[in-house]
Amino acid sequence: MGRRSNARDRLIANAGRLFRHHGFEAVGVAKLCKAANVNKGSFYHFFSSKRELLIEVLDNAWDETGLLTSWETKIPDQPIEQLRQYLQELFAYHYAEREANGRVCGSLLANVALELSAQDEHVNMKLNELFNREIDAFRNLLTEASNQGKINVDNPVNTAKALVACLHGLIMLAKISDNLEAIPNSEVELLRLVGNVKQSQT
Repeated sequence: MGRRSNARDRLIANAGRLFRHHGFEAVGVAKLCKAANVNKGSFYHFFSSKRELLIEVLDNAWDETGLLTSWETKIPDQPIEQLRQYLQELFAYHYAEREANGRVCGSLLANVALELSAQDEHVNMKLNELFNREIDAFRNLLTEASNQGKINVDNPVNTAKALVACLHGLIMLAKISDNLEAIPNSEVELLRLVGNVKQSQT
């Protein structure tokens, strides 16, 4: 039996990198195929269009740390510590990407939202779905923290929305200025957004 091709995975991985670095419109199918070392026939075997590939890339890239996805399955027993870990890993991800690429590339979701959300209904629907998943993951975490008496929040949904907006906004500012100083040096400043965290958690 022949070895299973990983051409599809290579296309998704390279598309995520190229779309993040250069934007969706600037990257053609030929460039995607060259980066993934596949031919155009293989591309259209797996994807009917570049937009279909983008939708799958977004599905794979929306959670840059992997923690949000894990919270969808099981709410952590120590929600504030998990939130702290998430912020630390998110910042580390973007610092590592800046080191590897020589510039700040930003969040793929936010980049695509700025470029395409007003132009493509299907992409806009996918972005809404993924941003709502992100908000729901934070809402569940904050609700658990509130139930445990770790924080005081009147409305976990609004607080989760504010946190998601702040995170993507900070990363966007960092990309525009190509300067990661826009991102706080520690997670403590962002933890203030979730309410009065008990001293033992800070």
